[in-house]
Amino acid sequence: MAIGKISRTIAGEIPETTQEFIANSENYIPPSVNPFDSGLLKDLTLDELASRYHDIDHQSQLFKGQILLEARNRFQSNIDFGKWLSVNFTELNSSNTGKLINLAKFFNEGRSLDGIPVSAGYLLAAPGNKDIAPKIYDDIKEKDLKLEEIKEIINGYKSNLSKTVKTKKKKNKNNSKLDNDVLAFVSNLLEKTFIGKSDAFITAVLEEALRILKIR
Repeated sequence: MAIGKISRTIAGEIPETTQEFIANSENYIPPSVNPFDSGLLKDLTLDELASRYHDIDHQSQLFKGQILLEARNRFQSNIDFGKWLSVNFTELNSSNTGKLINLAKFFNEGRSLDGIPVSAGYLLAAPGNKDIAPKIYDDIKEKDLKLEEIKEIINGYKSNLSKTVKTKKKKNKNNSKLDNDVLAFVSNLLEKTFIGKSDAFITAVLEEALRILKIR
């Protein structure tokens, strides 16, 4: 339920044609309604009240982040931006400011925060989750998952990413060891086995060794 989208009954008979509607539009367009009018809350069910609360919370967090992001773009340095913040937003610290801006950046790229807890949105938008956040978002969007469920998914992605990094490091370490062993063996051949031999002889021996390796 988005803010401002409040169903209203239009008084009077419904016009039969478009022309009739245009000619008498003032009779059919309902007066503007303030979505923040507390009197409107009396007509909502408990589920609708909860939904309205979460909608407003989501939208306010995103809009705060968008405001701060726009302001940051107008300053050449973080220092100048920080000075502006200290004058106008005494309740904000650098951590909260960063979270709001990151939230606005991540959900300003065609992504919706609908159905995602704001706390989970902050986790997705965190710079440390930049590599996995888009995939996680695709997994959780439109599923109305709880915060703890989303945390488990994030931890699962982090665990898999950590295993991948460790595997790559181990592979690189093994490759490095192999390279060192090969270099040591080549040095031993040249300095001991092939000492005093001509380059032509060494080349012929190595080529013959390769030929035998291929056919055995």
